[in-house]
Amino acid sequence: MPVPDALRTLSHDPAFWADYFFRAPADPDPDPAELRATFPIAGGYALVLDLDRQYGTYALGLRTPVSPEPIPMAWDDRSRWHPHGLLWPELDLVGRVVALDDPSLPHPGLPVALLCRFAPITPEDDAAAVRDLLGTALRSLRVPVPPDEQEPLFAYSPRVLTEDQVTDYLGVPGEGVAGTLRYAGSDVFPFDGLAELVRLARLRVARLAAEPWCTERVRALARVGDRAALLDALESAGCDHPTLLDALADPVAPAEAAWVVDVLAGGVPVPLPRDGSDQKRG
Repeated sequence: MPVPDALRTLSHDPAFWADYFFRAPADPDPDPAELRATFPIAGGYALVLDLDRQYGTYALGLRTPVSPEPIPMAWDDRSRWHPHGLLWPELDLVGRVVALDDPSLPHPGLPVALLCRFAPITPEDDAAAVRDLLGTALRSLRVPVPPDEQEPLFAYSPRVLTEDQVTDYLGVPGEGVAGTLRYAGSDVFPFDGLAELVRLARLRVARLAAEPWCTERVRALARVGDRAALLDALESAGCDHPTLLDALADPVAPAEAAWVVDVLAGGVPVPLPRDGSDQKRG
């Protein structure tokens, strides 16, 4: 199983998250002490998260068809961190693919909560959209979410980068950014491998449009954001994918429903009503 049962069980323990986000003293005798979660995409590509709970070190790597061990992308600990390895659009895309292939890991949920520490918020990001995505993931695991007015954006993670700090992180030659292997000209960050993972992830999500149940009526209802009618149309057309149907069924977690509607609409952003807090898995 890509995400081991022990980690799934721990994810419902508030003490695990307090330790994971460095908001409590490290557990001197954690059980288990080491865990590995793998988030497969396609073609032998995957993101791999290694958790050393005894020493409080969390490492993100990229698995490729030719790499027997994950290629280091980022790591986070309490002293010499280099955690900036993902962009939020990349993390969002990975979460979608994981949810499509494993309905027990809905999006946004456990993958986003675990990997968010490696995705700083940049000036290119919509901070409100990040808050919605991460807030839904944390609430689904019953992790307390800071109020909207609290700064920094999330007390847990991710870190917020200024425009000057993010220059190299976005791949533009500059002075360099402390805390990341992902800078322009880096000969250690797996840029090509990550680009291939992202390409395969986009293809995986795009394949939904070729499903026989993705009819013109389904696409039209998605484009206008009629969630209830869209759910009925999917079921009538023979869709039995639990990830898609559950995301649209009441009670709705808006961030979860939004990405499904977005995909079925062909990638056209559709604002969904946000009347009330996420309740589906909170």
